[in-house]
Amino acid sequence: MDYRLVVLDVDGTLLDPDHRLRPRVATAVRAVRRAGVPVALATGKLPQSVGALLAELGVDGPQIVLNGAATVESASGKALRFCPLRPEDLGTVVRAVRRVDAGVLVSLFALDGIFMDEAHPLAGIFAEYGEGPPVIVPDLLAVELPPVAKVLLAGPPERLAAVRAAVAPGLPERVSITTTTPDFLEFFDEEAGKGRALAALRERLGLARAAVVAFGDGENDVPLLREAGLAVAMGNGAAVTRAAADRIAPSNAEDGVAVVLEELLESGFLTPGTSPQGVRGG
Repeated sequence: MDYRLVVLDVDGTLLDPDHRLRPRVATAVRAVRRAGVPVALATGKLPQSVGALLAELGVDGPQIVLNGAATVESASGKALRFCPLRPEDLGTVVRAVRRVDAGVLVSLFALDGIFMDEAHPLAGIFAEYGEGPPVIVPDLLAVELPPVAKVLLAGPPERLAAVRAAVAPGLPERVSITTTTPDFLEFFDEEAGKGRALAALRERLGLARAAVVAFGDGENDVPLLREAGLAVAMGNGAAVTRAAADRIAPSNAEDGVAVVLEELLESGFLTPGTSPQGVRGG
């Protein structure tokens, strides 16, 4: 099969355990781009948080951000697709979480910023993941904020699992829940998510599912892998992600993305596709 689009999760996949871009991985991604094959990131990060990474890799065109709630044009930052939470669902999620666990970190991600209503002890975790500092507002539900792409909770995995189990039964079916890393739990609209975002991007680029290679490591990457002809899970990935994959790459500490991309390039399975440059949103 000739693959004409490469889609890469960022934390836990493209970046190593210290959230750094390793030289071999960077070289492999640049080689894919030189071969004329489009590359798109699929990340939970804010659009502005991946700008330097895109520049270092020489990647342009549409990028999937905010865990699939938005697809943005990398050059202009324009949202080509945006699926925020309904205001009533946002209120339901925040109130339910705080009834169950008033001490867990609760944050709201919009297209251009992170919002919190308290200086939580875990707030420094955003900087660890390369995100800008959150904006503190008086009340997440009483202040007029930009449309919210997702609600992100941070805390120990066992605490987040307890919150998930307690609040999930009472939420509308149109609210999706997933872990992204073991210490992050996210809530977003059913039209968001990396799988829906990749399906929309494939349609925009005129590509079949079989023409896509996708890499991921977390539970939130499972829908992404299902929208790809070649689904690659990282060796460090969650069990559910590895179970959904066609291939298991070495871990992100072992340049796993580079290992697979190098093999695909050497075998001639990566071929020039529809360039994301010049693609316009509607």
